[in-house]
Amino acid sequence: MQVFTRLRSAQFAHILDFALVLGGTAFATGTGFLLKVLIGRNLGPGQLGTFGICFAFLTIVSMLADLGVRYSLVNLASRAVSQENFTRARRLVAAGMLLKLVGGMLVAFTGWLLAPAIAEHVLNKPQLTPFLQITAVGVAVWSLWDGLEGALHVRQKFSWGAGCRITLEMLRLVAFAGLWGYAQGEYLTLDRFMWLYFATPLAALAIGFAMLKKLYSRGPNPTEARVKREELVELVVFSRGIFFYRSASVILLFMDSLMLTRYGELEQVGLFEAAKGLAFALLLVSESLQQVLLPKVNQIKTIRQIKDLVKKSGRYFAVLFVSAAIWMAVAAPFLGLFGERFTEPGVGTAFYLMVMVTLFTIPSTIWSTVLLTLDQPLTLGCIATGQVILGLILYPIAVPMGGPVATAATALTLQIIGCLVYGGALYLEVKKRERSEAESV
Repeated sequence: MQVFTRLRSAQFAHILDFALVLGGTAFATGTGFLLKVLIGRNLGPGQLGTFGICFAFLTIVSMLADLGVRYSLVNLASRAVSQENFTRARRLVAAGMLLKLVGGMLVAFTGWLLAPAIAEHVLNKPQLTPFLQITAVGVAVWSLWDGLEGALHVRQKFSWGAGCRITLEMLRLVAFAGLWGYAQGEYLTLDRFMWLYFATPLAALAIGFAMLKKLYSRGPNPTEARVKREELVELVVFSRGIFFYRSASVILLFMDSLMLTRYGELEQVGLFEAAKGLAFALLLVSESLQQVLLPKVNQIKTIRQIKDLVKKSGRYFAVLFVSAAIWMAVAAPFLGLFGERFTEPGVGTAFYLMVMVTLFTIPSTIWSTVLLTLDQPLTLGCIATGQVILGLILYPIAVPMGGPVATAATALTLQIIGCLVYGGALYLEVKKRERSEAESV
């Protein structure tokens, strides 16, 4: 009876953790969608396209600033906490935050300098230069926020992380409302809003660092709590494999918008971003699941546990498939919230295709997380890089032919291929380990 009670308690705790992260991510996704609606209605498709490209630029450049440090931080510090070595966990968190700060500052400075060349020669849109420079400045702040959220998740404080995320997104809404409502919207311009958009994480950082101070106290011996050079090196060395995979996967996630910007018009990008933003409401399930799985999946030690997790992923996929079908049936009219231009038939078709893209991210997310636990980051990196290379071949052909619809169809093709290859790689790895165990016995 006591065993049954403990199992139920553990299952409830897992569900609660997922619900807390899902709630925070859902709020962030909802406010992000609302901001896109407000930008589309008040500033037009072209400005929405500019905002979407800047967000893609932020995510990709932030990944370069991260170098896989967040994953290393969560992984190594979680192991230290599970071993009740809280002094080492504190040192790892401090080292990770230091690396995030330095990386964010360096990449922000470099991004500011390279923004004109990127806008003109990569995106073929010189008018994007000032917006990309503003985004580059935001990378430094966002890099710290990313590390802070990871440090909170190490100690399983998902509710604290969700609270900080909600605070951040609320401030962004307040910033837009202030510009929109003051002097009848006279000061509402995209550049002003973007400065405020990237400044709001500072408040969440202040709250979050107060939480970290409470979670990771120095202890009786301050000397033991100081950051050690070898742990800085350990974080960087541990992160090299994951950086290869994460960089390629993030580039793949935003390659559709980037390619549409290069080979299309900013208004087309705005229409596509509306469809993508509405479809990616389902993506919050994938993101929340990965954030909860990462600290817990390190506890997997047997092939049976891996198989159980893979079986559960089938249930997640089935639930999401039903959710996706319902979302496609009821959500398309919401595109009208952006404005009349966003109700064109092609935008709706792009929305349906992007919903399918999000659907196939769920099994890919779970299987790739398990492969990471099995120390296969190089395999994941090769798969994601292969998808990027295939995208570089397909997008230049598809985008000029079909605009946003062809862009979405190409994204779906790449996602399905990746999902199948991830599943195949995990199957082969499990079979390999089963044979190894059988031979050892």
